[in-house]
Amino acid sequence: MQLVLVRTVTGLERLAAEELAVAGHRVIEVGRRQVVVEPAPKSITGSITGSPPRLADDLFVVYAAIADPGHTKTALAGAADTLRRAVEPPRDRSNFAVSASFQGVRNFNRYDVEDLVGEQLSHLTGGRYHSRRHGMALPDERTEWRVVLDGKTMWVGLRPYAVPLHRRPWRGRTVRGSLHPPVAAAMARLAQLEPGQNVLDPFCGAGTLLLEAQLLEPQAEYVGLDHDPAAIAAARANAAGRRMEWRCADSRRLTTGADRIITNPPWNRRVRIGDLAPYLRAWRHVLDGRLVAILTPEQAARLGRGWRVQAWYDVTVAGRHPVIVVAEVSGG
Repeated sequence: MQLVLVRTVTGLERLAAEELAVAGHRVIEVGRRQVVVEPAPKSITGSITGSPPRLADDLFVVYAAIADPGHTKTALAGAADTLRRAVEPPRDRSNFAVSASFQGVRNFNRYDVEDLVGEQLSHLTGGRYHSRRHGMALPDERTEWRVVLDGKTMWVGLRPYAVPLHRRPWRGRTVRGSLHPPVAAAMARLAQLEPGQNVLDPFCGAGTLLLEAQLLEPQAEYVGLDHDPAAIAAARANAAGRRMEWRCADSRRLTTGADRIITNPPWNRRVRIGDLAPYLRAWRHVLDGRLVAILTPEQAARLGRGWRVQAWYDVTVAGRHPVIVVAEVSGG
C-alpha cells in the first residue's frame, strides 16, 4: 500500500482531510500539520500527484514509516538500521537534500535527523546527499526528501515535484500582506461557491484569494478591489488570461451587490487600515450570502451584532495566529 504524506498549514488539517476524502482518497490519519492518505486508484480520480489537493502546503510519497525513535540522540542513531531495512527508495544517482521536523522536546536537532536519513538514502540510491547543516548552497537541480517525527511514527517521503505545492505557477507577483495560497484555497472551499455567483474581494491585494476561488469555481463572476494601484497591477498580472475584474476602490463605499465576500483585510501590522467597523458596515450593505474572512482575533471580535458566525478556524500563518471566520448577515 503506497501512502502519501500531505503537509498542511496549522489549523487546516481537517479541512485538507475533507478535500482529500471528497476526491476519493482514503484518509488514514490526521495529525498536526499533516494528513496521511492512501490514494484512490488512478482510474477513479487520476493520480493524487497529478491532481494534488489545493489545501496542501506540500506532498510526499512515503517510502518508509517506522517507529519514532524517541527523544535521545542515541535512540535516533539506533534507528539507522531499522530505516535501512524498511526504506525502498528508487535508484537515483542525482543530487538530493533532506528536510526534517519533529514534535516534542528532543536532545538532537533537525540536522541530526537529516544527516542520518541522508546518509542511508545515499547508500541505498547511489545519489549524492547535500546537507543543510552548515548553510552551504544546495544544487538547483535536486530531489527533496522529507522526514517527520510526529511522536508515533518516523515518516520518510519523497517530493514528486521540483518545488513545494504552495508555490503556485500563476503567482508571479506579490504585495505586502499577500496571503498564503493554500489558506486562500481553504477559504474558497468554505465559501461554497456556485456557478453564476458574484464573488467580491474588497481587499484583493495581488489577487490570491480570487484566483484560488476561480480555480475551484470557474463559472462565478469575480471582482477584486484594492485602494493600492500597485496591488491591482499585480493582480492583473497574476490573472493574465482569466476573465476577472480588478479595480481601485475604497472598500468602505461599496455599491455593487455580492453573493459571496472572500477577503483578507490588512491586519494592522505590515499594512494598516485602522478600525474594521466601517468596512464591516459596507459589507453588510451589499452582501446577500456568505462572508469568509481571515482576521486577527481583535478584528474578528468586531463581528458582533449584525453578523451570524457559522464557523471559526484558528490557523497559523507567517508566524501569526489569525482566524478564518465564516459568517452571514443577521437581522440584528
